[in-house]
Amino acid sequence: MNKLIVLILVFTGLYSQSFYAQKNILFVTSNQDYYEPTKISTANHFEEIVVPYDVFTKAGYKVDFISPKGGAIPIGYINASDSIQKKYLYDSWFMNKLAHTRKPDEVAANHYSAIFYSGGGAAMFGVAEDQTIQKIAREIYSKNGVVSTICHGTAGIAYLRDENGVSLYAGKKITGYPDKFERKEEEYYKTFPFAIDKAITANKGSFVYSDKGGDGFYSVDGRFVTGQDPSSATKVANEVVTLLSKNFKETNGTHKKSDSDQIRETLLDYIEGTANGQPERLRKAFHPNFNLYSVANDTLWIRSGQKYIADIKVGQKSNRIGRIIAVDIEKDAAIAKAEIKVPNWRTFTNYFILLKYEGTWKIIHKSYSWLATPKKE
Repeated sequence: MNKLIVLILVFTGLYSQSFYAQKNILFVTSNQDYYEPTKISTANHFEEIVVPYDVFTKAGYKVDFISPKGGAIPIGYINASDSIQKKYLYDSWFMNKLAHTRKPDEVAANHYSAIFYSGGGAAMFGVAEDQTIQKIAREIYSKNGVVSTICHGTAGIAYLRDENGVSLYAGKKITGYPDKFERKEEEYYKTFPFAIDKAITANKGSFVYSDKGGDGFYSVDGRFVTGQDPSSATKVANEVVTLLSKNFKETNGTHKKSDSDQIRETLLDYIEGTANGQPERLRKAFHPNFNLYSVANDTLWIRSGQKYIADIKVGQKSNRIGRIIAVDIEKDAAIAKAEIKVPNWRTFTNYFILLKYEGTWKIIHKSYSWLATPKKE
């Protein structure tokens, strides 16, 4: 009987640990202040931290931060006019987390289901060669976890290999900030320890990128999710959440998704289906008889939902960047708000009404407004 109790306790402990890890993501940042040996300041990219952080926390994940030395990290590339950056810039609790990042040896890899390397020029220094961070990433990945990077944060996985010295991403498509976009004549570039694309290739990865830049380009290959530059931050974070949800479902068939998770999946079917040319995902998200509503020239404009979906061509991707802002649920009814940015054109604010019937949440109504993107002088 005692053996049975011990087995039950061990199983329960392992299950609890696994469940706990499912809802935790580890962010990797850098302590670098300067492009040494120069006195040119560098920093962690604020947008590349707060945008994914916002997506992850709204999806129910807890985020912890580490840096090679622990403690305060430099932040930069801040746009205080951006609503989401402004929100976190003046959030003392959040900023306190950045002021007290943990050292790598202060965290346990089995507490996390994903590791995310944020970018900024600082990410080129101190992270890639940190053996403890490499070990953490390796352990997370070995337990069906996700490894994710954005922009210069991809430098952090330059030397990522398994216990036998074999690249963890051999043959996989990886993106990050391409060397061709660097200003090679500038002093900052001359301090870089390596070029990201060449380092990824040397470690047997297949480096891919978009020649456009700023178009939200990202790559998902297995359990590696990587983004080219800040414009991909939301997409990368959403893909990580999607992968983790899938992994959780596969490893624990008894888990029942919450209404919040189901609504988020429905909204992502709309956001990602439109951006990636996947009309079947829109049909999954919307009720067959839904319409879209907006106001033009002080006149109500109603558009057929079926016509809207029909205009989405299979495989025709766009550079739309979407994020979920808020969801409010009451029993079998919910309202949601999302933002869709089309670079150099418009920012749309969408409002949705969703209802749950036959066990599934569907969007039955969408209304929206938009603002034109200010032209650069």
